[in-house]
Amino acid sequence: MIAEQKRSLIMFVLICVALFVYLLGLGIYSAVHMAPRPIFDFMLRVVFICGVVWWLRADPQSSPATRVYCSGLFVSLAWPIIVPYHLLKTRGVSGLLYLLVLFAIMVTGALLAVVIPLAYSGLD
Repeated sequence: MIAEQKRSLIMFVLICVALFVYLLGLGIYSAVHMAPRPIFDFMLRVVFICGVVWWLRADPQSSPATRVYCSGLFVSLAWPIIVPYHLLKTRGVSGLLYLLVLFAIMVTGALLAVVIPLAYSGLD
């Protein structure tokens, strides 16, 4: 049971890292006034969707979201609903901590995506 929980936590951390790196990369692309390459956007989508699916499957606690037949399509369409539902259904109030971490990563990455171009433009 402990190994499964550890594996689930590792998958969650990898999802957070992938999201943060993507948002940081958007800031860097914006700083140099370039549009992100399509492979950059594609890789985030693949890594994020696969990460969420693997995380749901690695999670030792089950919810109806983990028993979906085509989880990749389901996650790609409805991950903003699935992730909070799964966390609250399986962990109750303590699932809010995971949601807060995910939200903090998204906000921090988005702020960096704004701050990096401003700092970079100040150097010119």
